[in-house]
Amino acid sequence: MVGANAYTPEGYIERASAAFAKDGFYETEVARKVETYGSITHVFSTYASFHGKKDEKPFVRGINSFQLLFDGTRWWVVTIYWQGETADNPIPEKYLKN
Repeated sequence: MVGANAYTPEGYIERASAAFAKDGFYETEVARKVETYGSITHVFSTYASFHGKKDEKPFVRGINSFQLLFDGTRWWVVTIYWQGETADNPIPEKYLKN
C-alpha cells in the first residue's frame, strides 16, 4: 500500500526526533540522477540508512525524490518525498549508479 503524509520541516523533526535519538540515524547517498528543464529540477537520490556511521549493512535503502525551483537567484526545495526499498519493489539498477 502506498500513501503520503505532509509535514513542515518542524513537524518532521517533531515526528522523527525520538526515534532518531533512541536508535540513531545516519543516511548516505548511494547514487544520484538529476533532470532539469528550465527552472525546474527533479533529483532522485538513492540512499542507504544506518543506525550509526560504523554500521556495515543498512537497515533500509530507498530513493529520495526532490523537486526544486530556480527563481533566477536561488534554488528552492518545493517537495521532498521518498520510498523505501522492499522485497517486492527493489531499487532498479539504473538508480544504484551515477
